[in-house]
Amino acid sequence: MPPSITIVYPIQGETYPKCDPHCKVKSAYFTASFSMSKSGGAYTVKWWFDDAKRVLGSASFYDEFTCQFTHKLPAGKHVFHVRSGTEEVKKTFIIG
Repeated sequence: MPPSITIVYPIQGETYPKCDPHCKVKSAYFTASFSMSKSGGAYTVKWWFDDAKRVLGSASFYDEFTCQFTHKLPAGKHVFHVRSGTEEVKKTFIIG
């Protein structure tokens, strides 16, 4: 059984950064956060925005893993993915 994945941030469907609605953002530094837990073995995890061909990070862990990082993204719709084994969790959000 794969680990349980929880994406803490981004929040599904939200727009970031929080600013004046008339502001025209071209890009923004965005902080993502997720955690995983599962006992009984070694697991791997990888994470990325939008395109799986551009994996941002990966790790091996036992029992639990927590990650928070900041990445610059262009304005527009994005999907944050976290995958471990056959389990994948994703959240859609907007930079704008």
